Amino acid sequence: MHSHPPRHAPLRWHGLAAPRVLALAGMIVLGGCQQSSARQDTYLTPISTCSYMMPTVSGTRTYTRGRSDASAPATNQKNPVDSAVAYSNPQTPAFCDRPLSDTLRSSIELADYTHLLDSTGLFATLQQAGPFTVFALPNNALETYNAQNNDRLLNPANTSSVRTMLGYTIVTGKWPHKALRAAMDAAPGHSLSLPTLSGRNLTIWLDPQTDQIMVGTPHGSSSQLWVMGIPQSNGVLYFTRSLLLPPTAQAAPLSPAP
Repeated sequence: MHSHPPRHAPLRWHGLAAPRVLALAGMIVLGGCQQSSARQDTYLTPISTCSYMMPTVSGTRTYTRGRSDASAPATNQKNPVDSAVAYSNPQTPAFCDRPLSDTLRSSIELADYTHLLDSTGLFATLQQAGPFTVFALPNNALETYNAQNNDRLLNPANTSSVRTMLGYTIVTGKWPHKALRAAMDAAPGHSLSLPTLSGRNLTIWLDPQTDQIMVGTPHGSSSQLWVMGIPQSNGVLYFTRSLLLPPTAQAAPLSPAP
């Protein structure tokens, strides 16, 4: 037989006397402490009340369907791991009080676009006051084009041509979605021609069959819009669904890769 220490009954408060005593004691202790008027964080970061979620579609290319393996334990064969479930692709936030350069850096789906902006010197432009309206190109569109053209986007000999290509996706001025839609509705033929950093005008129009906003060249490279205008402190950010090429880039091939 082993003796056990007596169990104590759980504490019970009788009436409100004990809580009042504790509250009074806390007030006495806190009364002797004064809150410092100095900020604890010397780096002032304003809290944004406006944010959007940006897609991270690139992660879907690493998707692995769950499959059974004869050499795996029986439990794994019955319940194979499906990466779409086990490893989801969370969206990334974009805050409206941030500049375009900050948001581009934080977007997974615009990683290739941001890298090319860096290599051509255009990224520094988007750090300026602007305003600019950016029709950013997604990873898949750029990587497909690059693979079909022997890595020409990464060839330093093509820096000038790539800069022209990316400049065609950056419109001078601020065009939020509502203003863009209203201007197209009022324009003849529901079409706008907006100046870009490439020196070529970017055409934006409404597709009469789908009523979707199209950007690019009506009889050349064009794309539907994907993300409809994230407000930024120095402009507006859109995502396109496919590649945009200025008329000169469509006619003149880039230098071949070495």
